[in-house]
Amino acid sequence: MRFGYCVRNPSNRTYNEIRDLTVKIEELGFESVHITDHLLGFDVTQEKKETFLEATTLLAALAIETDKIKLGHIVLCNSFRNPTLLAKIILTLDHISNGRILMWLGAGWYKEEYDAYGYPFPSPKRRVDELEESLTIYKKIFTEDVSNFEGKFWKLVNHRSFPKSIQKPYPQIVIGTNGKRMIDIACRDADGINLPYLDSQNQKLLEESLSIINEKLKKYDRNSSEFEISLFTNVTIVDSQERLEQVRKERRILKSNLKYLFMGTYEEIKNKIKEFENLGIAKMIVVVDSPDIEDLLDFFKKKIM
Repeated sequence: MRFGYCVRNPSNRTYNEIRDLTVKIEELGFESVHITDHLLGFDVTQEKKETFLEATTLLAALAIETDKIKLGHIVLCNSFRNPTLLAKIILTLDHISNGRILMWLGAGWYKEEYDAYGYPFPSPKRRVDELEESLTIYKKIFTEDVSNFEGKFWKLVNHRSFPKSIQKPYPQIVIGTNGKRMIDIACRDADGINLPYLDSQNQKLLEESLSIINEKLKKYDRNSSEFEISLFTNVTIVDSQERLEQVRKERRILKSNLKYLFMGTYEEIKNKIKEFENLGIAKMIVVVDSPDIEDLLDFFKKKIM
């Protein structure tokens, strides 16, 4: 199993905190760091003054602070930036990072965020339609010297974007989703899928998604060994079963749900990760917490990675 780390979680990290955590993650040998692409937090009262730095600018800074770790989002909201502009941003980040940028995308979902920043919030179908068309545009810009395109949402006339990426043919494109149509689009046009896996309700979605992914890869004659399936999840490490019960009660997690969560002693978590690796998950993007362990990331590196 390969590991990435989401370095903006919880949401109110300052730049210095994110930078220091990113440097630590690189030193420990994680494959990648990821930033959530959000403009505001999830406070339903909308009263908290939560720190949310702009995600692509933040990644540019982290590219300068690091040397070898891959840099990505989890995931970029396709609605926030015109696809030609986002392609230019990704190409710029690829050069700043000397070929370490990842392009992980989603169709967008957080309506409050759209409303707060003045973006129209179209139907789910429209948002996925836009993502599908954007993928065509991204690939044309990444691989063509001059791009002309007329679609349902965008028109390009003699578009030019140089320099091209250091990574060939372009940075890895991954779609964040567990939706059936998005999976189809990813298996046809992307290099991988990042699956959300947050609670017991998503367990069935995970199993269904893996089955659909395998079917779609066959449908599009894709080489499954070249298509990366990753998982985004939280990992909670406790030092005993007694402590697990206590944490479960504190977080109001039903006992029947525990088998679906990465929560337990490090031995249990390590075994669960191995199970998921055997299912076909090649990479996990994690946020790790523990009520018991001080040097948590070092512990995770030594005992689980």
